[in-house]
This record gives sequence, structure tokens and C-alpha cells, in this order.
Amino acid sequence: MTPSAPLSVTDHLARLVAFPTVSAASNLEMAAAIEAAVAPYGGRCRRFANAERTKTNLLVTFGPEVPGGVLFSGHMDVVPCAGQDWTADPWTLRHVGPRVIGRGVTDMKGFLACCLAAMPAIAAAPLTKPVHFAFSYDEEVGCTGVPPMADWIGASAMRPRLAVIGEPSNMDLITAHKGGMIGWAHVKGVPGHSSQPDKYVNAVMVAAELVAEINRIRDDMKTGPQLDLFDPPFSTIQVNQINGGLHGNIVAEDCAFFWEMRVVPGTDDRAVFDRFARYASDVLEPAMKRVSETAGIRFDVMARIPLLAPTGDAALEAELLTLLDQSAPRGVSYGTEAGHFAVAGIPAVVCGPGDIADAHQPDESIAVSQLDACVTFLERLVATCR
Repeated sequence: MTPSAPLSVTDHLARLVAFPTVSAASNLEMAAAIEAAVAPYGGRCRRFANAERTKTNLLVTFGPEVPGGVLFSGHMDVVPCAGQDWTADPWTLRHVGPRVIGRGVTDMKGFLACCLAAMPAIAAAPLTKPVHFAFSYDEEVGCTGVPPMADWIGASAMRPRLAVIGEPSNMDLITAHKGGMIGWAHVKGVPGHSSQPDKYVNAVMVAAELVAEINRIRDDMKTGPQLDLFDPPFSTIQVNQINGGLHGNIVAEDCAFFWEMRVVPGTDDRAVFDRFARYASDVLEPAMKRVSETAGIRFDVMARIPLLAPTGDAALEAELLTLLDQSAPRGVSYGTEAGHFAVAGIPAVVCGPGDIADAHQPDESIAVSQLDACVTFLERLVATCR
């Protein structure tokens, strides 16, 4: 199949933005559109679908299926627009001065569009090593979609020498990010009239004691392992949402809160979780169950995001800095899918167009100059696969 006239990066982006791929919805139409776009350039596609067959990861390979080469990775899902004050349709790309506006242009359909815009350079290169696109689902709900695809690539006969995850970094090279774990704690109490609290179990009060333990863990983290690449340089844990109680004069039967931790190398997220889970089981629950066996505390871990540590490959880092015309990498405190590729044995970095501060916002926007710079960087990496 012969490619038609190449689309510009913003043309590709307009087509991608038009798919409302919020995490709760299917991404199959968008995946099919990408498959159609890559076929004329020799892209060969593999799908990694969820159990319900409503969403899929998409792996696209150009060139020979041999070890080495590079992989460009991004997620197809976006956060919802509901409740946000958009000034126009979020699913229609708008050009406003030097920027374009639309849901996902920064996080992170802009990077996907850059990958597609680099296809003419890929097709023109006599590749001796492969170039891969690895596009995932459900990143926005805890990076839960990508692991099967990352694991398959890492175990395959064409494991790449580098994965570039194109999360918005203003095109800065990021070689490290914190890992994380998120979840809910559910406290089940015993309701009753608030004039006799000792006869019942107040779920809100128990939750408050557990939150206080999490605060103690947070304070301990400040003197634990640190890495100056991050801001703050230490691990963190916090509670950002809490719901409980029915009425002001009823002992609360239920309370739930959402917790998250972000850990640096040297901090074991499972050990942190075990600490506050043991506090719940060993300190709080015995008193609760003396009132009623139905009372207790349950934890639901929603996602675990592996941290990304520097690759330790000084030559690779120097090569990337040269391609980007930069002097030093940096680290970030948010998590990405890069950690999953690193766990799969693929050296990974983060580098993509746009500013993380613009992500998830109403009238989400990105500078076209950032998209152009990203395409140039990807084309330079493609040239290393000749």
C-alpha cells in the first residue's frame, strides 16, 4: 500500500482528539484508526485486549523483528471533561495562536500524533533495527492496561534497547520517577445513637486514627531514603479523599478514604502498606471486634506503579542528551508507564511534548512548537536504527 500525502502532526492530532477515549469507554475505534494509519508505512500491529474485549493495547512494529531498536510509548485514554468549564467542544481540535486546544493534546495524544507524524522518516530509513509504537489503555486509572504488553515485549525476541515514554516533560529528558501505590481503606463500624458512643463503633473516628498513623509514616519518610532528582527528594504518603457518616447524631457506620504513596528508590512500597495495614489489624480492629464481629477494616489496593530509576547506562544517557541538545536529565515525582517497561527489562526514559501543568485542565492546550520539537527528536532516534 502506497502512503498518501503525509499528514502534519496537528492533522494527526485532530483525528486522535476526535475519539472520546475516556478511561471508562472503549478505545477500539481509535485503535482501528491507528492501525489504518500505520499500514501504508509498513506498520505491523499486535493487539493486547482486556478480558472484556472492550479496550486494547496496540503494538506497532516497523522494520525487522530483531533485538535492539527503539520503542515509543504512550496511552490512548484521557481523563473526563465532565464538570470542567470548556469554552468549546473538547473533542474538536482548535488552533489558538501558537497553541492547539483539545482533550488529551498534552496528556498524551500529542505524543501519539508525533509518533504518527514521524512515519515518513521511518518508512524512508533502511531500518536494520525495529521501531515500535506501544500505545496503551487505562493509564489514567493507575497504569493498569500496559503490563501485559510491556511484559510481552520484554520477553520477546525483539526487545528494544530503549523505550521512550512520551508523557509531557517539555521535551526534557527524565530518567527517574517515583513509584506509587493507591487504594481505598474501608472502615465498617456499628451505628447507634450518639448519646451512647461506647456501645457502638464509630467508623469515622477509627478512620481518623488510621489517618493519624499514615501521618506518622509521612513524617518518618522525610528522614528516609532520598534522591535529589525529585522534588520533594523523599517518599510521600497522604489521604486526599474521605467520606463517612450518615447524620450528626448517629454513630457513623461507614467511612472510606483514598490514600496514595509515592516512593523513591530505597523505599519499599509494600512494606509501607504493610505498616499501616498491621496498625489496622493489630491496634484498631481488636477494640472494634469486642463490640461486634461485623466491625472491621478492609483495604482495596487499586494500582501499583513501579518506580523508574536511572538506567545506569552513561553512554545511552549521553546519546539522548546530545539528540535533545540538553546538558543533564531530571527526575519527577509523578508516575508513568515507564516503570513497567523497566520492570520488563527494557531501559526506559520519559520525554514528551507539553507541560504537565496543562494536563487534565479545561481547555487543555499544547504549543505546536513542542509537537514539532518532539517529531524532530523521534526522527533522530529513528536514524539510530538504520
